Order: sequence, then structure tokens, then C-alpha cells
Amino acid sequence: MLSSRGILRGATGVLGLAVTAGVVTAALVLPLPSHTVAAPSVRVAPVPTAQQRVCPGPILALAADSRDAGTAASFGVPLTVSGAAQSSDRTGVGTRGSAPAPIGPQISTLASGGSGQGKGSPLLLTVPAAEGDGMPPLVAGAQTQKATEEDLAGFAAAGCGSGSGDSWLVGGASDLGETSLVLLTNPSPVAAQVDLEVYGASGRVQTPGGTGITVAAGAQKVVPLAGLAPSVAAPVVHVQTHGGQVLATMQQSIVNGIDPAGVELTGATGAPALRQQISGVMVRTLAALKASQSTDGYGRDLPAVRVLVPGTSPAHVNVGVVGETGTATGDTYSATVKPGVVTEIPLRDLTDGDFTATVTSDQPVVAAARTSIESKTGKDFAWFTSSAPLPARFLVPVASGPGGTLHLFNSTTTDAGVTVTSPHGDAHNVSIPGGAAVGFHADGPGVYGVTGAAGLVASVGYSGDGALSSFAIQPPPPTASPLTVYPR
Repeated sequence: MLSSRGILRGATGVLGLAVTAGVVTAALVLPLPSHTVAAPSVRVAPVPTAQQRVCPGPILALAADSRDAGTAASFGVPLTVSGAAQSSDRTGVGTRGSAPAPIGPQISTLASGGSGQGKGSPLLLTVPAAEGDGMPPLVAGAQTQKATEEDLAGFAAAGCGSGSGDSWLVGGASDLGETSLVLLTNPSPVAAQVDLEVYGASGRVQTPGGTGITVAAGAQKVVPLAGLAPSVAAPVVHVQTHGGQVLATMQQSIVNGIDPAGVELTGATGAPALRQQISGVMVRTLAALKASQSTDGYGRDLPAVRVLVPGTSPAHVNVGVVGETGTATGDTYSATVKPGVVTEIPLRDLTDGDFTATVTSDQPVVAAARTSIESKTGKDFAWFTSSAPLPARFLVPVASGPGGTLHLFNSTTTDAGVTVTSPHGDAHNVSIPGGAAVGFHADGPGVYGVTGAAGLVASVGYSGDGALSSFAIQPPPPTASPLTVYPR
């Protein structure tokens, strides 16, 4: 039998267990008081830095002496225009009665890739950021040049762009009668090592000497395409750099027999994407071009879009064409494009006019369009590169040339109302319905300001008697984002 003392001791133990279980249950059910301490941090906004743009410089000609065929000589001096505005003056250029006057970029010369020193050089445009300004300044520049040599003639325009470590040149040719030069301009203070990959209608081209090309700091290097990839009718060149960044430009010139048939400077097109938008495709003198074709096929002078799929899967590509106000609307063109193979899609049913071509694909592609012009004074051609949608405010450089026109395409579904301010301060309101394109004829050379333009795609085109050229307006390089810093 248990004694009374033993019974009491057992009851006390049971009661202790019950109390302990109750405390544990309460701890699991009832919320415990909490207290957290956030790690100390500081939000740091990067200070805007100076903005730079590079103009590729004068047209170049290869030496006539076959023993020195790789040497290029520059001739003539391009006509240039440039302008800038601080972020606090983003309403445009020279707006009357409101924003302060625009600032002018600092202009310096870079070492030319041609042997004709003193006859024009690549230019570096620099605009320092204003003290206390939270956004980088806007800067824009462009150049134009007319060539009238016996074996090189035509009109070429180019925008001044930013150096890049990765860019695509869609244009040029190295077959009979066509000369293409890859111009690599390095505005940075360090040397750049450049690799060039060339693709053609048969796929990737073996390019001995295409890797490890040194471009000195503050200098331009000229690489004849025929030396890397001879007899390529429809090349695409991928430019990759290590070290400094370069502005890549393609110069192409054509000779038919002994008659020059145009020259063009083509900047980098948009990076590989599922959608490419090419504004301001100018179609001219189609009847004369078709009448002068030497074969029954689709000649190189007729409108076409050149496309490359850089990946490993084939792509189904559609090209939709929208005419600008007062021009006809084209049809939709389709093609299946093999990976790594350059394909040209004919735009057979267009008429004379101005258009925007939109290339859509189920695989990332790069693309550009080409057209030609013919008159009694001669022939010329132009390449039209794709570009990304622009911010709400940007600058448009229009250098001197025939029929300078700002081409605007509204890539959104919402109607846009933009204001274009001339260099003289005259403001023009332009309405662009969603998905539509319009042309604004410049009233003279200079830098124009555009506001209310978020989502627009733009280019500048020139068209005259035997003259044709274009360059896209590219958005400014992305700025650094604010950083959260956690002190140790």
C-alpha cells in the first residue's frame, strides 16, 4: 500500500507535468512578443557623368595601288551639327520664353583611320553633367557628306553614337563591284580588343584575322570586309569588344562597271530581339529601278529587309509595313529563316513613299532594310536600321542635306501628341495615332527638340536627286540605378 506521503508526492509530480504541458501549449498557441532590427543601410544615387557621342568621320576610299589595297584614304570634310541640353532643360532646344538656351558640346578630334590626315577626322562630342543635376545631359550630333569622285559618288549621312561592347552591323557586301569597310572608332582612354564575326547566305564565315583586332585609345581602325570575308553578297557583322568600347560603322560603296552607284554609312542596328522596328524606309524611283534591272530576278536595288537569326533554332519571320501620311500601306511579308544564315526578304508590292517596317519573329533576330534611288544625275542607296522606343524627350540632329525629314512611328496603341521645336525656337505640334507613322520636314539644319514622345521610334532621312541616306535615332545609353549600401 502507498503511504499518504507517497500519494502526495505523486500528485505533485502529475500537477507539475500538467503545468509544464500547459506552458508549452501556450507558447505554441499564443503569439510571442517580437522585435526585429533592420540592418543599417544607405540609398545611394549615382552622380550623373559626362555624356559622349562619336561621329564616324569622313568617307574613306581604299588605295588604288593593289600592293597597298588595305590602306584607306579620307577625302573631304563632313558637314556636322551637334547640340545638347542639361536635364533641367529637357523641353527642347531654344524654346521661346521658357527654358534656358541649350549648351554646346565640347568637340575634339580622334585619330582618323584614313591616311588623309587633316582632311577630316572622327569627332568626339562631350557634355559634362551640371552640378546638382540628378539626370545626365542630352546630347546629339550628326554628319553628312557628298562624294563626287570618279569611282566613288553618292550621299552619306550618319548619326553620332555611343561606344558599345556588343553591336551588330546589318548591311554592306564584298562581292564584285561592292566595297565595304568596317570602321571601329574607340573614344575611350584605353585600347580595345575587337572580335568580328561575319555571317552570310551560307552561314558563319571563317574570318582569319577577325579576332583580337587592336583599336588604340582615341583612334579609329579601318577593316576592309573583303579581307575577312571575300565575295559575301549579304553579310551581317557581329562586333564584340574587350577593354574599351567602340562605335562600329559600315561604309559601303558600289560601282557598276566603271560608274559609281552610291555610298552609305550604316550604324549598328538593334540588338537581337523578337521585334524590330525600322522607321523612315524611303522608297523612290521604283519604276526606273525596275526598268534598269539586268535580270528577271529581284535585283539588289529593289526594297528588301536583311535578317539574321543569331541563335540555333529556325525562325518564322513576318515583316509588316505601315505607310506614312499620304503614302500607300504595304502588305505583310513572311519567310522562314534558318539560324546563322543571312536572308533577304523582298518587299515586292511597295510603291514610292515613306514607310515603317516592323519585323516580328518567334526567335530573336537582327534586321535592317535597304532601298535605292536612280536619276539622270546618278544612283545612290540607303540602309535603314532598327532602333528601340525613345523616352519622352530627346534631341534630333539634322545635318545639311537634301530633303531632311524626321520620321516618327508610334509603336504604342495610344495616340501621341508631340511637340517638335526647331533650332530657331518654333514649336510644331504633331499628332501620331497609335500604330501609325508620320514625317516631319525639317526647315533647315540644326538640332531639334522633341517632347511628349515616349514610345516613339524615329529616324532622320535625306532624299534628293540621286541622293538617299538615313540614320536611326537611338535612345541614350542606360544610366546607373540607385544602390542600397549596407555598411559593415
